[in-house]
Amino acid sequence: MNTTRLFVCTLAFAGLSSLFAADFTGVVLDPSGRPIAGAQVAAINSQGVITRQLTGDDGRYNIYLSPLYENVRFRVAASGFETATVGLPAARIQLKMAPVSESVQVASSAIGVSAAEQGSSVSVIRGDEIRSRNEAQVADLLRQTPGMVLSQSGSRGTVASLSVRGGDSKYNLVLFNGIPVNGFYYGGLFDFAHLPSDAIQEIDIARGPQSAVYGSYALSSTISVVTRAPSDGTALDLIVEGGSHAEKRFSASGSGRISRNWGIAGSLASFDSNGAVLNSDYSNRNGLLSVDYRRGTQSLFTFGDFSSNDAGEPGPWGSNPKGYFSGLDLVSRSRNNTSTYGLHYQNDITDRLRADVIAGFYLNNNSYLSPYGGSYNKDIRGYGDGRATYTVNAHWTMAGGYTFAREEMKNNYVTDSLRQAFLLRRDNSGIYWENHIAIGRLYLNAGLREEIYQQPLIPANANGYPPRPVFAAHTYSRLNPKVSAAYTLQPGLRAHASYGTGLRPPGGSDLAFTNNPELQPELTRGYDAGVERILLNGKASLDATWFDTRYQDLIVSLGGSLSKLSRYSTDNVANARARGAEFSARYRPSSWVLLSGNYTWLDTRVQSLDGGNGLVQAYYTLGQPLLRRPKQSGSALATLHYKRADANISGAVRGHTLDVEPNYGAFGGIYRNPGYVSVGINLNYQVAHNVTVYGNLRNAMNRRYEEIYGFPSPLLNFVAGVKWSLARSR
Repeated sequence: MNTTRLFVCTLAFAGLSSLFAADFTGVVLDPSGRPIAGAQVAAINSQGVITRQLTGDDGRYNIYLSPLYENVRFRVAASGFETATVGLPAARIQLKMAPVSESVQVASSAIGVSAAEQGSSVSVIRGDEIRSRNEAQVADLLRQTPGMVLSQSGSRGTVASLSVRGGDSKYNLVLFNGIPVNGFYYGGLFDFAHLPSDAIQEIDIARGPQSAVYGSYALSSTISVVTRAPSDGTALDLIVEGGSHAEKRFSASGSGRISRNWGIAGSLASFDSNGAVLNSDYSNRNGLLSVDYRRGTQSLFTFGDFSSNDAGEPGPWGSNPKGYFSGLDLVSRSRNNTSTYGLHYQNDITDRLRADVIAGFYLNNNSYLSPYGGSYNKDIRGYGDGRATYTVNAHWTMAGGYTFAREEMKNNYVTDSLRQAFLLRRDNSGIYWENHIAIGRLYLNAGLREEIYQQPLIPANANGYPPRPVFAAHTYSRLNPKVSAAYTLQPGLRAHASYGTGLRPPGGSDLAFTNNPELQPELTRGYDAGVERILLNGKASLDATWFDTRYQDLIVSLGGSLSKLSRYSTDNVANARARGAEFSARYRPSSWVLLSGNYTWLDTRVQSLDGGNGLVQAYYTLGQPLLRRPKQSGSALATLHYKRADANISGAVRGHTLDVEPNYGAFGGIYRNPGYVSVGINLNYQVAHNVTVYGNLRNAMNRRYEEIYGFPSPLLNFVAGVKWSLARSR
């Protein structure tokens, strides 16, 4: 407890002592002249964002820039307002109302341009929305995003997997402050169950294949999680919450500048819940600390994040089609200790040339206890990215660089012939080049990335099933292209399209449990095209996007009648397809109300194995929909503000899906999982300038449903809390 108090006091001191006279000060206002709190104000040049800050409760910003910078502008974005770019000086920036919320920079490009200047399908969850929604974990924020289906196997802490546009849960690259955090053993899977929202400032989502920009695992989407930073400005937030299932939450987060050159930000968060049934309890502890330094045209941002969680695993206790369920598992538990560290060095060498260096380290230690004993898995990743961005002329900017990642894993089930666990490793290198071209109303992004994999020798395991021979060291590579375009047909009407490829190299488990030394990456090829229309004098927006993705060279097990397709137990012979349409709408008739909704129609199909003449993987049928991919899904959110009160009314709908028998998987059979409708109500009331009380009612209709077949989602539950904020806009 003494450590927590010291941490909070340090943040408070850093925030209160960070007031200094910057070169550029000003205020951001709405159309009526009232200040806009929490707006992003970013200083930009032709290479992208130099620095950014959030406006305070009074709508003011205070940004220091070195006099060495030339041709600097300010890009300003705020929820419910039109993004504006203005020249300097800019002491008074007035934004127009708009239904679409943007970020000053999004994740689908190596060059720092806004969403409006890209053809990819992007979504942004901004910090003010995260703060007002009162959701403890990022997983619950993602449910309102088009094209995304999040499935959790029960209560808090159980595995939360994400499917985007029909892609597998291993097809989403997740970046934490620019550092990849996907696991090696499970081949790219990221569990969203343990990511708290307290320290998060923004989530940028780019849908569709992105491996030309980011390399491995970016087959269906790239999700960039950005934490609070010292440059966000002076802030300190405390949250105390409690509710159903003995849920308890505490967090302290803040940011500020110690001097003109130094800044600090951080967060401490704890979460506990007893769960709905025995052995479904969950606890999570998370700590983040970041420091930045700015001098002249150079900046350095460093951070460290540590998370420790413990969760009971009661197993399936819902739908039981074959009567295999005999009672709750009161023994099984999982525990994760995860560390992520990183740095980002940026230097505007000239007015046309910028250098960036990103480096980081990720470690996840997982242990699992079951009635059959204990097991463990360790995932380690070292990462580095060196990039140069050069402005060729007023219309053309390009970026190129080199990345290196070393993935390692150790698992007690991955052994050699002496039954000894060993460290399985792979080195990944990427050489990339991207171009951003702006000509009038046309914006074009095009790039290439060569991904090179160096696989060291893997020892034999004569006791495996199947027995694994020695895999000799070898190197292989894949080229990934991407092109996207956006064109403004007329004011308020924009067309956008993109094409790209993605790849997922074999995971640690793929390599450990096969006799095939020649496994290759799984591939996707996808395109989308859509139109965005602004209506009703800027009060409403509609966006419709068609997408089509082909999944090729999927790794599957072969046996029985399928053994004729390959001489190995597993091989890259499976194929699938996902296509559909995303529709989203937003309506902001006045400053106190914002209505938004989205709907996704999805058609997925299992296709023939290569050389199989209509054959497909065991337990599946040709043309069958992919598992846990609903044909129809959607969500809606109404945000209301009146004097001191704010309300969020959210709804989610999901059509039926195909799923597997909960105990034995596809071997036990494939079943129909009914769809569901869920409604949530969240209320905030400001009792004093810095104090807000809130209540969050989840599953307000008390519906019984299972996102994953056999694992019931929580029934009606409620939490209430108190928030104290030094700067409510943060």
